Amino acid sequence: MKEFSFVDKNLQQEFTAVAVRKSLATNDILMNPGDTIRYIPIVLKGSIRIVLQNQNGDEYFLYHLFPGESCALSLSCCQSRKISEVKAVAEDATDLLMLPVRYVDEWMKYSEWKKFVSDTQSQRFTELLETIESVAFTKLDEQLWHYLVKRVQATGNDTLHITHQEIATELNSPREVITRLLNQLQRLNKISLGRNTVKVHSAM
Repeated sequence: MKEFSFVDKNLQQEFTAVAVRKSLATNDILMNPGDTIRYIPIVLKGSIRIVLQNQNGDEYFLYHLFPGESCALSLSCCQSRKISEVKAVAEDATDLLMLPVRYVDEWMKYSEWKKFVSDTQSQRFTELLETIESVAFTKLDEQLWHYLVKRVQATGNDTLHITHQEIATELNSPREVITRLLNQLQRLNKISLGRNTVKVHSAM
């Protein structure tokens, strides 16, 4: 497992002293909407799926966090002392470093940390724009294919163990519509459907 580190020795020393290791199994929830953000996650191994969820429980998939990455929404929320607005779920077996939120501001004295925070926010902002564009300007069948490809790429496994209802929930769509579109993708030989599984072809 590749370690996460900084070039600045003083920053690295402080980081090592306070960062807490955490391991998650597949589908473990790291954070729910409404949770107080006490730690900022940095992925060491595996991936985290970030899902927007409103007060009614409606959801929409936003993006993944991969090794070396953190969550810009968590960084922004902790800096403004807000609670979480997203759900964070382990896509597969995932190892994290959890940084107490107090250090996000304290370490702005380090240019390397400031750049890490800035780069994280910039990357996530770009991904959020892509998600908004997808929702606003593409058809649901294209959104579904994009969602399946992203999840396969996140795990490195072409078979997703997931129900039609779970997909529908994260795409904020009726299950019947998702089932119809999945069957359509299967007829196009883009996927193979099994019992609570979706095998995605040519996505890696």
